[in-house]
Amino acid sequence: MKKLVIVLAAFSMALAANAEFKWCWWVDGPQAGDTIKGCQLGIADECKEITGAQVGLLWNRCGRVQGGATVAMGYTNVGVLQNGCQCGTVNIAREGAALQIGLLNWNPKGFLPFFPFFNFSKELFGGGRK
Repeated sequence: MKKLVIVLAAFSMALAANAEFKWCWWVDGPQAGDTIKGCQLGIADECKEITGAQVGLLWNRCGRVQGGATVAMGYTNVGVLQNGCQCGTVNIAREGAALQIGLLNWNPKGFLPFFPFFNFSKELFGGGRK
């Protein structure tokens, strides 16, 4: 629970402090290789790395999300999701995801690698500590 509060605080700070705002109407657009600190909005978003929020109508694709959220009505795909949240119909995180909320959720470091409706990292509630 503590990490979730940290994620929400980081998300708020990223939006307020950095105030970088970018539009991405479709994948492979001009920001596909960008590192974004703040917010990216569009129909189908894509970026290299984001600290903050990525909100897309159809899908989101990002190499790394560091403290923030990626939200789409459709598909979200993240390479590395550190201290962040994925919300979409289909969520895929190749390497760790603090929290996933959606119809289908894939997370190799989740409490289960695949789980419908929600999935979360074992470390989110202290379950992965040695």
